Amino acid sequence: MAFFRAIYYFFSRYTDPSERRVGKFFKRVDERTSPHQLERSLISLLQQDTAVINLWTEYRYKGYNYLTKKQRKELYQNLAAIHNDFTAFAETQTVDIKHEIAKIAELGVDTAKLRLYPDQFQYIVLIQRYLAPRRGLYTYRASSSFGRLLRDPAREKLEGDCNQIVTLYLALYARKYKVSDLKLTLYPGHVALHFEGVDIETTNGTFCRYQKEGQRTAPIHEIVSVNLLDTSDTNFEKTSIHPEVFLESARLAYVVSSNRQLVKKNLEIAYHNTVSHLMKSAQYKKAFEYAKQSKDQELIAISSYNGALHYMRQHEFSRARDFAAYSLKKTELLRMIDHNEAAWLYNAKRYQEAIKVFERLGERQWVVNCYRALYHQEQRVLSGIKTVADIRAHAGTVRNMERYAKSSGDSQLIQHAQSLVKHL
Repeated sequence: MAFFRAIYYFFSRYTDPSERRVGKFFKRVDERTSPHQLERSLISLLQQDTAVINLWTEYRYKGYNYLTKKQRKELYQNLAAIHNDFTAFAETQTVDIKHEIAKIAELGVDTAKLRLYPDQFQYIVLIQRYLAPRRGLYTYRASSSFGRLLRDPAREKLEGDCNQIVTLYLALYARKYKVSDLKLTLYPGHVALHFEGVDIETTNGTFCRYQKEGQRTAPIHEIVSVNLLDTSDTNFEKTSIHPEVFLESARLAYVVSSNRQLVKKNLEIAYHNTVSHLMKSAQYKKAFEYAKQSKDQELIAISSYNGALHYMRQHEFSRARDFAAYSLKKTELLRMIDHNEAAWLYNAKRYQEAIKVFERLGERQWVVNCYRALYHQEQRVLSGIKTVADIRAHAGTVRNMERYAKSSGDSQLIQHAQSLVKHL
């Protein structure tokens, strides 16, 4: 089993089962996903794979070129080194819980709940001390990629912005306690952690009591959408993100984030770009499915109209009608499809079928053309006749010619047919 697993991950885009678990989960999420179910699932993933979630987000949805499979493996090894280094550091520390809580109380924070969780609080203090900028291991860097933070602590300084260092705090905290113990404190342009009434400013390793304009407390799983919506690191080259992948990330952010205005707008843009891209590459069926999922009536109308025209030109008339049924120009479009199908039948010499459609459309001249074509088709059967006996031998053909001539209303054809009928 281990051999086959190694073979699978050698050829897979995933580095290991953790990445695969995260990648498959994200791919299943869309705006119809139950928020409560999603929260439970994300909390479970964060508990197991906090750092993996963030690194996969940057690889998949931000397109950093440097995050190759080999590089991600190295970063996960660095994360393990950070864990080990933190453990060794924590063993050298003692925490005076009463003293630490007393300092927090001086901020005006009600510390009653903090006192109920001394073990968790002590562990947070240890993480703070380990990653405090004054210690020299970590330094703040705005708009930073997570990869700058996942470095070998024995060789390099860790660099990251607020949401990246929050994520590393979570990864360390999850090794011992439930990530759901923690919440996020969010205000425009910034994110910090929150634990039982006190804010944790992870960028400088301090406790505080924030009272900012636009501030709110959010459940911990929103860190996923915070990272998705974070500004990219301009120092790394990026590949362009395929519209469907961008839609995948927009759907995830839409379900996770409480910043409704932003994620709703992002989702609308993602749907528009995805549908446009698919139509340009003639993937009309897929484009139409996404348009319907978006519930954007304009997008549905455009994709259905273009899809109908595409399949009509491909002579897939039944499929074209399926698309036309959703168009704002349904009546006009269906008539166009019917006419084109009838014309195609005419050119294919399937005149009887063409007549039925043209008659339904009320296109008399085309009906006449079909009957003339049928007449001439029968006439070619008589091309070698020389005697009255030959005419009588083809009585059925002559009668057909007479019928087609009369149906066409063409006086010359009628006259010619009757000149043959008189010999029967």
